[in-house]
Amino acid sequence: MSLRTTSWFLLLTVCTSSAEELALDDECLANAEGCALNALQRQGRKLAEKDEERWGGSCQKYGCRHGYHSWMACQCNSHCAQYGNCCTDYQDRCVKAPEEAGSCASYGCGSAYVASNACQCNKRCYKYGNCCADYQSTCVKSDTTQTETTTTSTATTATTSSSGESTTEITETTSKAESTGSYSLVWKAQGTSFFDQFKFLWDDPNHGSAEYLLPPKAEEEGVVEATNNYAIIRAGRRSPQYKYKRMTARMETKQSWKNFLSLFKFSHVPYGCGVWPALFTLADHGEWPNGGELDMLEYVNMDVSKSSFHTGGSCKLNPSAVNEYGSMPDRNDMNYDCVTDYPDRLGCAPNKWMKSSESWAHSPGILATQWTEKFIKLFYIPEHEIPQDIQDETPDPEEWNRWLFSYFPFSGTSCDIAAQKLMMQINFCGDWAGKVWSADGNCNWRVPHCRAVDPLKEYAPDEDCCTQFIWDPDNRYHTDQYLRERAYFNISYIKVFQ
Repeated sequence: MSLRTTSWFLLLTVCTSSAEELALDDECLANAEGCALNALQRQGRKLAEKDEERWGGSCQKYGCRHGYHSWMACQCNSHCAQYGNCCTDYQDRCVKAPEEAGSCASYGCGSAYVASNACQCNKRCYKYGNCCADYQSTCVKSDTTQTETTTTSTATTATTSSSGESTTEITETTSKAESTGSYSLVWKAQGTSFFDQFKFLWDDPNHGSAEYLLPPKAEEEGVVEATNNYAIIRAGRRSPQYKYKRMTARMETKQSWKNFLSLFKFSHVPYGCGVWPALFTLADHGEWPNGGELDMLEYVNMDVSKSSFHTGGSCKLNPSAVNEYGSMPDRNDMNYDCVTDYPDRLGCAPNKWMKSSESWAHSPGILATQWTEKFIKLFYIPEHEIPQDIQDETPDPEEWNRWLFSYFPFSGTSCDIAAQKLMMQINFCGDWAGKVWSADGNCNWRVPHCRAVDPLKEYAPDEDCCTQFIWDPDNRYHTDQYLRERAYFNISYIKVFQ
């Protein structure tokens, strides 16, 4: 994690919108009593609203199984009738019996997998036994012609991964049929040996209230726990040796990768006042931000998470390329400039939508990152929509664009990118969560007679609101129970493919 300095947080403002305005924001739905939205997020919502027509506003494009998203022109989930915001084709696409809606004549041929469709019309439907009845008569001929045309332009380039293994990079001209299933599992953290794959770290570069424990102390204190089915990283008890600190964990993978696909399957992520969790990648050597840092999931207090990229060199993304998959405003308001030099240059954060921390905690599923020489794509796949290719460990991200929420195209740039290690931590207060405490209406009332302290400017933990809440030596604020219910990762697995 990199240091966050003062100007970053000046962007945050207290959400003073009316209840009607709050209802328009995904990030406020979890708790409309208060929301630390910043002006950039509100600006992003307006941009998305202007782009409704481009999205089409139909269940044919959105699918029928998703949560509420304010950037959608209309909704296609089971609650839309209750709120009166269903798309006009909701009944036909999502409610009618399958035999009334499912045909390749209506869906089209060669389309990606769509969970809401009654049947499928792509070349993989044979494998999964879900072809529409008219697939053979409607699509097979066109599929054959397409394959013969595209495979003639296939080109591959041999490369070597950071681990020394030979891999194959598929160029833009490679046919989809040949690229399907090209990823192979090279690393995973799962089961009782989950934490054996990580190096535990003790230092805190963010000047927070965390005492990061090393093994075996982390296991003894229950800060980490691994079972056959899941792994837990949680906020622990108050430190018995360091005043103003609470025990927790910070870790990084023992190896790094360049050009990879990672899958992070979770049933819960940490959230809450004073909590600063992060799942990110970091260059395995050199001075930050050179080599790159990708923040896949990061937020503080009850605010929203926005995925961002930080690096040195010359790394300004092409806005037209970024928005190829729909409106993705730069939530850092840096005009897609990813070069980071705090406090003035914040890195780039093109995000289609953003969830509040509480919403992420209650949205189990998979956070996937596809990193190639040409781009980074971030996908969120809800648990009930996880496709068969992931379950079979033959992931095909070319089929996942319906779940894409952040996109970083590198073509035409000189971004400084090195091999990355995966990192995970739970911090408290510090340079970010403590500094913006007063801007969060869910948190700023919890501790009286205090102020938000910038630890980069002064050391005053006894006056800092966030530190007092997290430390809570007299259990005045019931912080132990509060964190026990909220501040933990529950992870099924982390897998890396190349």
